[in-house]
Amino acid sequence: MRERIGSCTQCKKSIYCLDGFLDGVIAENQKLYCFPCYERSEFEASKT
Repeated sequence: MRERIGSCTQCKKSIYCLDGFLDGVIAENQKLYCFPCYERSEFEASKT
């Protein structure tokens, strides 16, 4: 089953729940990110 949950905060890509698994990340700031954008933001945060 595939159900649309929302859009990535950064790139606006649609994020789905796939058979009970979220195809993205809800960050500590309660925003929804796709995996590539979340990994990129974590990498950028670790550089500072």
